[in-house]
Amino acid sequence: MSSLGLAALAVAQADLAAGVRGGQPGRFESPEVAARLAGVFIYRPEPWCAAEVVHCFEAAAFQADIANPCPRTASAVHLFARAPAGCRRARPAPGDVFVLVHADGIHGHCGIVESVSPDGRTITSVEGDTDAAGSSTGDAMGRHTWTPAAGARGRLLGYLELGA
Repeated sequence: MSSLGLAALAVAQADLAAGVRGGQPGRFESPEVAARLAGVFIYRPEPWCAAEVVHCFEAAAFQADIANPCPRTASAVHLFARAPAGCRRARPAPGDVFVLVHADGIHGHCGIVESVSPDGRTITSVEGDTDAAGSSTGDAMGRHTWTPAAGARGRLLGYLELGA
């Protein structure tokens, strides 16, 4: 478990508590989400889960006065592919980034692990661009308790311990 990941989780939890919303499902209307997308060089409405993860790690890295190890991308799948291989983990820990890929093999979803069940199978995550049902094209920050291996939200690519 990395201290930077835990600091990024704290940023995500603060965004959840603040009620950061994106407007219509999967798109932005709010200044907060527009700023997160601009942080990954996107200036039009787009899904924003990866931009939220980048934002959380950017804020945590700034507070720690270190370089942000999180790949700057708006794509969850690219975030996983661009992360250093040494950051990949088979078992989740709080502060890790989970990354899913959808059936099309191109699009995905990501967020930050908040807690893990003792058996490691169930996680609670904090994520952007979701809704109460766990959609990856929602309109807000959300917290979900779920089982990645079940595949209901997409195929798990893995976990990233950024800042390890």
